[in-house]
Amino acid sequence: MTQQISREELQTHPFKITDVVSYLHQQGWQAVNHPNPRLLVFQGEKDDVGNPIQLVLPSQNSFEDSDRLLKKAINLLAAIKGKSPQ
Repeated sequence: MTQQISREELQTHPFKITDVVSYLHQQGWQAVNHPNPRLLVFQGEKDDVGNPIQLVLPSQNSFEDSDRLLKKAINLLAAIKGKSPQ
């Protein structure tokens, strides 16, 4: 079973969207245009069938679903890298 970061851990160690975006750029992820300005979409490595993996982030930390999207993004990045999300 893959480890996942919990909502409580995310609140204890808050991530800023800008930090995650900076990390994605350093890792070679590319921003993808999206019609919803509340979302930031990035495209990175390819999945097992050759399709680029997409990661969705909120454009601001203050949105109601920001924690959920950040948690999902961190867990996805951890799974791709084979590392603990912590």
